[in-house]
Amino acid sequence: MLVAKELLQMDLYALLGIEEKVVVKEVKKAYRQKARSCHPDKNPDNPKAAELFHQLSQALEVLTDAAARAEYDKVRKAKKPGQSQGSVVSERDYESLVMMRMRQAAKWQQRRK
Repeated sequence: MLVAKELLQMDLYALLGIEEKVVVKEVKKAYRQKARSCHPDKNPDNPKAAELFHQLSQALEVLTDAAARAEYDKVRKAKKPGQSQGSVVSERDYESLVMMRMRQAAKWQQRRK
């Protein structure tokens, strides 16, 4: 599982090939289209495909949870070049995103059982 810091380095929207303003239904549709091609069952001997599938799954988790998506967008916007120094991500914001991600991972594990 990617740790939150690595997750923050990724552009989840670009990973799914979607715009930032799309609705959850479109996020799920993009996920299904991309995940089909790299699913581990279709690519049993390809670790890169499995990693991409895992990243897509994490993107789906974050971008379909309203609170997690809002936090991700907040951090993402703060990291964009040209932003003022006042928009630097605070440690509190980062910790909040990490905790939210941990809760999501726990929910995901419960659903898989």
